[in-house]
Amino acid sequence: MIRILLADNHVVVRAGLRALLQIRSDFHVCGEARTGREAIDFACQKKPEVVVMDINMPVVNGIEATRQIRRASPTTEILIYTKENNGDLVREAICAGARGYLLKSSGDEEIVEAVDSLARHRPFYSSLVSEQFLANLSTRVSLSGGGVRLTAREQEILRLIAEGRRSKNIALMLGISPKTVQSHRAAAMRKLQLQSVAEVVRYAVREKLIHV
Repeated sequence: MIRILLADNHVVVRAGLRALLQIRSDFHVCGEARTGREAIDFACQKKPEVVVMDINMPVVNGIEATRQIRRASPTTEILIYTKENNGDLVREAICAGARGYLLKSSGDEEIVEAVDSLARHRPFYSSLVSEQFLANLSTRVSLSGGGVRLTAREQEILRLIAEGRRSKNIALMLGISPKTVQSHRAAAMRKLQLQSVAEVVRYAVREKLIHV
């Protein structure tokens, strides 16, 4: 059974999602949250497989809520479900730990597909999100500093390392093997000529991959 938390401050949106998702016999909406703080508290206690999260949440916004949930419950996947088709917000959401981004204008089938994909620890992005942005994100992310280029996965792993995560924990979060994590870590550090975790942290702060 795939347990799903719905986090949206509009009761009509939550009701619609609940009705749609629970048509699937293996989907179970285990809770609802009206604020980002409620979403964080519920997810940290119950650890659902998937959280469907709006960005514009009161008290704590959806991106910060995503960041806190992923830290406390690494196996919980976050699907951002929003009306905002903004490249900067997509990037912020992914850097916060979300692995899905779906627009509220998407069809019912796409919503179900997105939740199912994240429950299997596979990323999912709306077909309506800027194709150019996603193409750049999914292939290579250009970074400042001598034209060095990291893959999106390398950048994600460096961020998690800078946050203090160990390879086994990162592997569990991303659904990959610890050996693969180590491979991406080594490649990224080699490209950036970083020699230690301390240097990774300084790099992440400078590039705003993490907030301090």
